[in-house]
Amino acid sequence: MITKRLLSTSNFHPFPPMIKNYLQWAQNTPKYQSSTTFKPKGTSILATDLLKSYFEKGLISRARNLFDEMPERDVVALTAMISVYTHCNEYTQAWSVFVDMVKNDSVPPNAFTISSVLKACKGMNSVFCGGLVHGLAIKRRFVEGFICVDNALMDMYATCGVTMRDACVVFHDIKEKNVVSWTPLIAGYTHRGNGSRAVQVFREMSLEGAELNPHSISIAVRACASVGSNILGRQIHTAAIKHGFESDLPVMNSILDMYCRCGCLSEAKEYFNEIE
Repeated sequence: MITKRLLSTSNFHPFPPMIKNYLQWAQNTPKYQSSTTFKPKGTSILATDLLKSYFEKGLISRARNLFDEMPERDVVALTAMISVYTHCNEYTQAWSVFVDMVKNDSVPPNAFTISSVLKACKGMNSVFCGGLVHGLAIKRRFVEGFICVDNALMDMYATCGVTMRDACVVFHDIKEKNVVSWTPLIAGYTHRGNGSRAVQVFREMSLEGAELNPHSISIAVRACASVGSNILGRQIHTAAIKHGFESDLPVMNSILDMYCRCGCLSEAKEYFNEIE
């Protein structure tokens, strides 16, 4: 029975490699490595190992029960709980774990903790909570140099902010921007109905030579559709084919929508017929 429960796929949530890799990294750091032939692991490390096992099987309630019973919670266990709750769209639970972590002040957060809880703030659509985390990130010196924190701040402000002002301030302070830095800016302007600015940002991104991904392509095509720019839309369609993104469903839907909204019905029909 126990084996069947552990292997059950009901209510199963596959976790992104980021969470698994972080836990694996924590285990392989010198802090956790033995300097002798054999040395038993401490209870905190063993509990974190078990948390990892529960996470991989989607047993969130069991993981939480174990977490609550842990006599010592290190930053790995705390960050993992925040990340998993966020991944499962349990944003208020993730925020609650973070608040307790900060209140106790016995285990300081790291950059991965900050970026994870910022995603929860985005999920709650709370720029207020995000601003509090931003202040803590500045205090802990996790901004300007920690790209995961910078990008998470960008995404949170671009999604939750009343205007794009705060997102732009964070964006301009990022020294080495990547596609994850540019995409929230494009998405933020597009969702606010400022397609012209979104298209301009995409052009700047292209000139900077930033690597494209399906999400950035999809968002940029939506921006083109919102302003009726079928010329740039065709160029982005070509780029999607060049990068092998033409079979990505969100990209396909965005391109088809762009051709329809721009009045290019023959191209839309031709593209629709090409979709398998």
